[in-house]
Amino acid sequence: MKFNNFAFVNLMEKIIGPINRIKFNHLCLIMITLAICIQRLTIAVGNVFYAFAIIFFTIDTYHRYRSGEKLFLPIQIKRYFLIYVFFALMVLPSAIFSLNTEYSFFKYIDYFVLRFFVLIILIFLKVDNEAIKKALFFFIVFMAIDGIATLAERFITQASRAQGLGDGWLRHASIVATVFPASIILWISQKKYTLYKNWLFFCAVCIVLGAIASGTRSSWVGILAVMPFVLYQGAKWSPKKCFALVAIFICITGTIVATPQLQQRAASIANITTDRSNGDRIEAWKSATVMVREKPIIGYGILQGGKVYLQNYRTAADTQGLGHFHNNYVQTVVDSGFMGFIGLIVFIIYSLWIFRRWNCPYSLIGFCAWIGFIVVGFFDYTLGMSAAVKTLWFITGCSLRLYEDI
Repeated sequence: MKFNNFAFVNLMEKIIGPINRIKFNHLCLIMITLAICIQRLTIAVGNVFYAFAIIFFTIDTYHRYRSGEKLFLPIQIKRYFLIYVFFALMVLPSAIFSLNTEYSFFKYIDYFVLRFFVLIILIFLKVDNEAIKKALFFFIVFMAIDGIATLAERFITQASRAQGLGDGWLRHASIVATVFPASIILWISQKKYTLYKNWLFFCAVCIVLGAIASGTRSSWVGILAVMPFVLYQGAKWSPKKCFALVAIFICITGTIVATPQLQQRAASIANITTDRSNGDRIEAWKSATVMVREKPIIGYGILQGGKVYLQNYRTAADTQGLGHFHNNYVQTVVDSGFMGFIGLIVFIIYSLWIFRRWNCPYSLIGFCAWIGFIVVGFFDYTLGMSAAVKTLWFITGCSLRLYEDI
């Protein structure tokens, strides 16, 4: 039987041709955006989208490499990656010399590699700035819908707290504090062209109302923490909008004060006696100081400190028996010692430093996203929450890609 080379080539072109015409870069951006949006609603489906995003990104990058394209990174992003590697290396000993090495090392890979792909994808993906803006806008709109759903749930159920589209109040708090600045900064900025600018203000209001309806105090504190930076730069961009924003927050504060349930919830932020949610945290942190003195260099291992605390260091004053320390910084110094803690602080400081140019709206978005995440991290171990960390990397990635878009 004679083999027809020409027919074989035609057949392969028919198969491979349509595949080569697929825009894997666009599919990747769609998948990563969907993954970030729905991960709190369903982490399983979110991870499926995330896996597809990584696959499409790998295919697209391979095609670019085969075509001879050279990847270029600005020096500031190269330095950012180096600081991140420094942070990862400072935590590594606590994963290797852990009380449970297998578990801690698996968590280490999850924390420092798998979740970090969100930032890698957004930095290296070959799409234009408008596509990144659309992805960011879509996420803001989704969070606004989440806020409306949370508010509606509160009114319908008449419960003291509501969760909205997903579970985990503290996960929701961290995500809200990280995303909210983007909506209000893009609205108040002087950019001549911003997607659906007036809708962004509506989204910001919905996100805030959802945070109030959820009753999660750390989200309230996170939102308030970013407002001084927003108002400082906002006064330069648009004094009128800045004044309107202050008036709206005064009205929201008045509503909280006039509503007994919300007023009591707000007042409990500083209550460390009768409010055991706060008091138990304080007791756990006291015990953490003893634990750190006993293993100060590399700690007990990633996510091992809480187990040791419950077994050997929990006091009767901790009524709940906290499984972790509800604080990024206490948890890190217990789990990874002062090596990990120094790595974390250096990385946080550099993450703020890289977004120091507030005249660019997207730089201010990155800065405030980190401020929100840092503040909520005082109330819970948000570094251990996949949804919260991926959201932070998503906003950071968008901000770095649009850093020069003034």
